[in-house]
Amino acid sequence: MADVVFLIGPDGAGKSTVGKLLASRLGCAAIDLDDEFCDRILNIREFITLNGYERYLEENAKLLKTLLEEADACAVFILSSGFLATDIRPDIVEQNRKQVHRAGLSVLLLPSRDYHEALSCIVERQLKRGFGLKRESEVEKFRQRFEQYLPLGDVQIFSMAVPDAIADSIARQLATLRPEDPSPAHGKTSR
Repeated sequence: MADVVFLIGPDGAGKSTVGKLLASRLGCAAIDLDDEFCDRILNIREFITLNGYERYLEENAKLLKTLLEEADACAVFILSSGFLATDIRPDIVEQNRKQVHRAGLSVLLLPSRDYHEALSCIVERQLKRGFGLKRESEVEKFRQRFEQYLPLGDVQIFSMAVPDAIADSIARQLATLRPEDPSPAHGKTSR
């Protein structure tokens, strides 16, 4: 199993909840990139309002590099939704994908392979979060990123199961992968 695991996917996929459960099962630290950005730099919404989304992408990429350097031997990183999938600054997205690929194993979380089913689940979860999000903008963001997510992840989880079951499934799949052998670690496994 890899020492570093990255949970990737859209907002509302359950990355934060599942990531904390998975880290506990693996005996690793859980490191949420969004939380770290807010703690070390500024509230993300405020930062984007002041500096723009492009600058946010730049700073977020630098922050992950710093966090990887600081991390103990075992960590589960919960990545921001646009870290590996956004149409803004494809050069940064590509660098981020390479960094994640080099540093560990990635796990894609989506509620379903079916676009409409996944869209409905993600948007409803997002609107219940209490951030004052608008349905139209959440639908548009998901529409832009869904196809970008699908080829990502050394392990792919498409599930609406409870977070504990998803964390258990990921832990089982990660246990079968050996990072010393690049072929299984970079082949896709899905549930």
